[in-house]
Parts: sequence; C-alpha cells; structure tokens
Amino acid sequence: MAASSSNRPARPQTPFEPKAEFIDWGPALPESYGKPRVLALVRDPRCYVAAWEEGDQLRACDRTSGTAEERGVGRTGVWYFEGLPEHEYDIELLSGGKVVARSARIRLPRLDPASAVDPDWSPSAGQEEILRALRGARDPVAQEAEERGNSGSWRRRVAGMPASRPSRTP
Repeated sequence: MAASSSNRPARPQTPFEPKAEFIDWGPALPESYGKPRVLALVRDPRCYVAAWEEGDQLRACDRTSGTAEERGVGRTGVWYFEGLPEHEYDIELLSGGKVVARSARIRLPRLDPASAVDPDWSPSAGQEEILRALRGARDPVAQEAEERGNSGSWRRRVAGMPASRPSRTP
C-alpha cells in the first residue's frame, strides 16, 4: 500500500478508550459530622422534609395549630412529613428525651394561586398587546368558533387557528 501524502496522524489500531481518572481527592466524606443537626425544607404545599444527624427521635411541631408529631428515627436520615398549606412548622431533634437541635421555622405555601394582583406589577397596555401576540392561539381569552367545512364535517377554530378535536357528526 502506498504511503499517504496527508498531514493527518496515523489512525490508531485500537478504539480510543479514555483514561479512567479519579478527580476526587482527599479523605472520604464522613457519614456524619458528629454534631446534632436538623434541617426542615419545604417540598410543596402539603409536604415538608426533615434531614438530621446525631439524634434518636424527631418531633414535628405545627406552630399554627399547636400540635406535634413524634417519630423514633435512626442516627442519621431523611423523613417526609405531611403538612397543611399555610401552616408553620419546625422540627426538634431529641436525644435521650432532651431537645438537642431545632430547625428553622418553615411555612408551607398556599395551595391556590394568589387572588390579589399588585397593580404595580400588571403589564401596561403595550406590554399586554405584546404578550397577546406572543401567546397567539394559547391566549386564554381567545374566542372559539365551530364551522362546517367543505366535506360537511365540523371544524373547530381557536383565535382563527384550526384546533384539533374529534369532529362532531352533522
């Protein structure tokens, strides 16, 4: 076979295999840091989560209604609690029956969108026109119309654009 006049490097004989490089360095992370700690985080309007270490019991306190729920737990872990929208909660971590850590207070969000709209944040007439043009047929106030097509079947239009839906019979 004749030598190539190309400047390209020779093709490798074996497929390219990247080096398995371990980019992490230093000692392994400990399972726990040995200090009592508890975190409460909001997940959604009906659920919040607690993460802890160095305790044997959790007490979830509903500060809005004044109720509490206790649960025996392992040394470290994560637990999801059911909650009520717009209620405030905190978590107490107990060890040997004594409170050793308390989370920051959290408030679950409302279940429904806000009913009041701040007029300072409402779009101007010009901005509203631009938004309407961008939304096109997805405009929630778009008019719907049904018309009979050439074939005799009904067609549905939303804001002048065809919309798919099973045809009704004539």
